Amino acid sequence: MAGQEDRRDRKEATRLFVAAAVAFILLVAMGVAGLYYFAEVMGSSDPFSGGLGLKNAALISFGVSFAAILVMTVVSGGDAILGELPFTIAGFLIFFVVFWLMIAWIF
Repeated sequence: MAGQEDRRDRKEATRLFVAAAVAFILLVAMGVAGLYYFAEVMGSSDPFSGGLGLKNAALISFGVSFAAILVMTVVSGGDAILGELPFTIAGFLIFFVVFWLMIAWIF
């Protein structure tokens, strides 16, 4: 028979699986939305057009920065999440600004 600890472990494993599944579905949805937006922006490619501009570059940069920070957070394990939060936010803002200006400059 399953004891209390077995049931608690099963519930915790189920919660973790559901959380991972929801995160994966959201990541896929964001990727599909980003590809749709990117295809729409690049659909009418005119070699002499003005480029993306700061507004569109900011939208693309937000997605790229969010995905990069999300991957780094998941890979790091997040043992001390409250202690790492200011560094994560600062890293996101630095990624965002660098990607934003580079995308606007290059494209």
